[in-house]
Amino acid sequence: MKENLTKQYPFYSVEIPFEVVYRNESTKSPVLPHTHNALEIYFTLSDLPDVLLNNKVSEVSKNSLIIIPQNHVHQLFNQKLKVYERYIITINTLWLKKVFSNSQNIMDYAISANHPIIIPLTEHKASILKTTLEVNYKLFTYKTLYGYTIFFTLLEILDSIIQENLQKNESSKRLITPSQRQINRIIEFINENISEPITVQQIADEIHLNKDYMARLFKEHTHSTLGHYISVQKISLAQTMLSQGNTVTQVQEKLGFSSYAYFHKFFKKMTGLSPSKYRTQNIFRNP
Repeated sequence: MKENLTKQYPFYSVEIPFEVVYRNESTKSPVLPHTHNALEIYFTLSDLPDVLLNNKVSEVSKNSLIIIPQNHVHQLFNQKLKVYERYIITINTLWLKKVFSNSQNIMDYAISANHPIIIPLTEHKASILKTTLEVNYKLFTYKTLYGYTIFFTLLEILDSIIQENLQKNESSKRLITPSQRQINRIIEFINENISEPITVQQIADEIHLNKDYMARLFKEHTHSTLGHYISVQKISLAQTMLSQGNTVTQVQEKLGFSSYAYFHKFFKKMTGLSPSKYRTQNIFRNP
């Protein structure tokens, strides 16, 4: 499937060590599936009917904590004009590694995890987390000692929640509707064949659905075309491989790009950086 390189794709990064944001508003237009060059921790205070996390679409109930490691494809809300209430914590991953590389805590998961997790919270835990997030959002500035102090208090609470969840192995059982199950079969096929040329007809034949119906169904649940999802998934894998130390040529070949020049153009269009510059900026080196 040939990519349209004239279209702008959403890509998000964080230049400061961390940020806490509160939103209680409707969306003017759906955010397409995307990745962050950072760890995102999302605390939803609204029910989310169609959450795309890496390789699966499902429902997520309010008072849930969603942990999204760097470079994982996601879309958390997509209904136009519906009000969503949430807190978003975004943390620079390289900063995390420098600060917590020798610690046994939340950052072990945040740095090394290969998949997102969803943690439903009790009313009591949700209340504690919300109160701490309110303090961080209203008073936080990372350039002061006090700003770091209240943020590390927040990390301590998040650490406790995540560690308890991992020890019990109780990541939320995802609520999946029949139509979402069909979407997940599509995503599974794409992810398994991401290094090969993939056409809509090829996917439809594999899933045993009419091509036009399948495309409409996918867009209904993700507000994304199949071509866009494939592009975002490719860039997610490319970012991960580059940050792990693979060369640009190795990534280009492993992901099935026909030439170095095409991969370079595609990567820069998606992220705003050349693949070589991204690699230089994101390889972790022990201080």
